[in-house]
Amino acid sequence: MESGAEGALGAQAQRLTYPSGVARTVVSRRVVLLNGSGAFQAAAGFEPFRAAGASDLVLHNIRIAEVDAPGVREALVVMSAGQKISSSGHSSGVTGQSSNWDASCDSVSCPNVTLDGRSLAMKLDTLGWFPRGRTYLSVVNDNNFDHLFDSDTKQRIVNGFSGWLQAQVRPETRSIYLAGSSRGGCLMMRLAQALRANTALDGIDIYVSSFDGVCRNSQGELGTYDSKIDNPVRPWGTFYGAWATDLNAQFPRRNRLHLFQVVGGQEVAPATGIRAFSGYAGASPPSTGTNLDWGWYKQTWVKWKHKEIGNPYTDPSASEQAQAVADTIDAHLTWLDARLP
Repeated sequence: MESGAEGALGAQAQRLTYPSGVARTVVSRRVVLLNGSGAFQAAAGFEPFRAAGASDLVLHNIRIAEVDAPGVREALVVMSAGQKISSSGHSSGVTGQSSNWDASCDSVSCPNVTLDGRSLAMKLDTLGWFPRGRTYLSVVNDNNFDHLFDSDTKQRIVNGFSGWLQAQVRPETRSIYLAGSSRGGCLMMRLAQALRANTALDGIDIYVSSFDGVCRNSQGELGTYDSKIDNPVRPWGTFYGAWATDLNAQFPRRNRLHLFQVVGGQEVAPATGIRAFSGYAGASPPSTGTNLDWGWYKQTWVKWKHKEIGNPYTDPSASEQAQAVADTIDAHLTWLDARLP
């Protein structure tokens, strides 16, 4: 398709290619709210989350902004920030939210959440590849897909997201684009598993952008296990690497499936073992990774820290921000542009 972008992006040598979009202000709603009587209830339109059976306390922290919800839905676009792990609201270059996005939250919603025009969400919104008026667009400001939750709770959260997203599908829906960073990247990969397993959706193309997606290896999440693949472009003196997973086994049904992981593999917190995943081909994972392109799955290694991949506009030094954006946000847009009809 024609993108209007000038030049092509390589893996490591490019500058900003895609223009910033226009900032938008949205309302982020809790999927389970506290009503006036102090009781939990499902928010209108988000009933599948509660039906999937995760606890109300867990679901109360999931907050989603439906940016555009037209009646005609040729495409569904859902993007997620990473895990909120402190009192800050977690800024994201994927969704465009700032670190204090949740300052106005109450028991029902978070009004006046601004999405930065430089974000993946707002760049894509402006490019018009998924046109307004025909695209359902949501951003998940807090997925509460906590790394430390037990496997059953995580599965119920995935089931809730899957049920909610499938409820947005219309007869005219032809494509679904999912994007997420860190734990949001793992969530979107697992959501793609659930969607691709549903044969009723076989006529729909599924695209997934993962930014240093993190799955819990001790639980075998997304097939990860205790074999680390070293980052071939890691900075000197670092131990960046990713937990291996046989993605061919994780995605047995790959027709109309398109996945892209940009991976750095920095340990998210020291001595925790929390780090991104890496696919591999063959009988066993290599000790050091290489860039991958299997047609349906692409993976590019980058030198950036975990937070720099998740938000290249705030965490790298000023002199390196343009390159970080090119290697992350704009690299995903280039990949998507090449695959959209």
